[in-house]
Amino acid sequence: MVSKDYRRSVLDGLLKKYNTRSAKKITTGRRIILKPLEIYKDYARNNADMLEKQKINEAVSALAGMGFVTADYLKFSDDIEKIYLSEEKINAIYEYLKNEYNIVPQSTISKQVHEIIEKYAGSGKIVTSYCDNILARMEDTGYLPEPERMEDNLKMFRFLENNNENLYVREASMLVYGDSKWFENNNFEEVCAFIRTVTGRMKEEGERNDAILSLYHVTPAEQEIYIKGKWRIEWQQYSIDISKFPGGIAISSGDIQSIRNISVNGECVLTIENKTSFQRLHAGNSAMMYLGGFANRRQTEFLKKVILDNPDVRYCHFGDIDIGGFLIHKHLCRETSKKFELYCMGIQQLCDSRFEHCLRNLTDHDKSRLGQLMEETMYNEVLKYMTEHNVKLEQEIVSYYLEKRGCG
Repeated sequence: MVSKDYRRSVLDGLLKKYNTRSAKKITTGRRIILKPLEIYKDYARNNADMLEKQKINEAVSALAGMGFVTADYLKFSDDIEKIYLSEEKINAIYEYLKNEYNIVPQSTISKQVHEIIEKYAGSGKIVTSYCDNILARMEDTGYLPEPERMEDNLKMFRFLENNNENLYVREASMLVYGDSKWFENNNFEEVCAFIRTVTGRMKEEGERNDAILSLYHVTPAEQEIYIKGKWRIEWQQYSIDISKFPGGIAISSGDIQSIRNISVNGECVLTIENKTSFQRLHAGNSAMMYLGGFANRRQTEFLKKVILDNPDVRYCHFGDIDIGGFLIHKHLCRETSKKFELYCMGIQQLCDSRFEHCLRNLTDHDKSRLGQLMEETMYNEVLKYMTEHNVKLEQEIVSYYLEKRGCG
């Protein structure tokens, strides 16, 4: 059995050199050579394990008997000096490796990959980038792509780039693979990660990786917009005064597209990072919206409509007083093209004695992300304080006291 493994080691070593030469299109009369020490480094040493040497010799003898290799031996010795590949037997060698070890020849894999690339050529930016990436990696002879997985990915990339219909992930999976869970169970993260790389929309801290699929009208599940307070939403045939519902309502993302007008009948729009704080706070004279972290595509669409219909209202954001909280705020401002004021996210809260027992130290990860934010005027003062005093604070304790004594 071990001897059989040495047969594979010998053939693998020779074929690697053969494939490298073929990939570089080198034409030479020189033969493909493998030395025994490339298989067993102590082969030529006096302290070599004689049993291992014997197994290698037996393996080479067996391969020579099949016509796959030839060998040179040292004078007056059974020790092998060089092993030569019988290139005219390449097809037979590949067949042997497939039957004995279930190994598909690299040349066959390469042919399959190029056929797949040709099949998907010109399908779109993501598809083209993925094919170029595979071809570039194949220049490394040590890389062996998986043609089936490659095509599975390309099927989804092509589908997404051509899709204009609002779909859920499992519907997309059915349409592409015929199985509602196949996408999530197999190449979901890989597809999302590659799309982010190509589009340059890298995942923000706390953001779901699959949020990138919204660019292609695909969502993991129905997204809902949670609002309460001084809102009035108008559709074609009816309107809703949200202030009549003290706990607020959830609007399905499917209903956002048909909204005709959004009226804010209060002094400000207040987006809130965490659900506990959204539930704790009474709306008062504001129109509140729960984000749950980084604003997703549907939330952004809704807010853009709000801003368009209510350009003169104040826009504020209330979140954790930590790096993630400020990054969420920055993302919100960027995606909506609106400057949201920071609400109860400053030094005053970090100094409040009511919150002192809830202050936490900055982590090394926090400190590593401070740099660019520190350069922005809106965050500079509070971040400088956080750094000097090594503190951060979650918003839930702030919202708890907001209902009692005010932001203070």
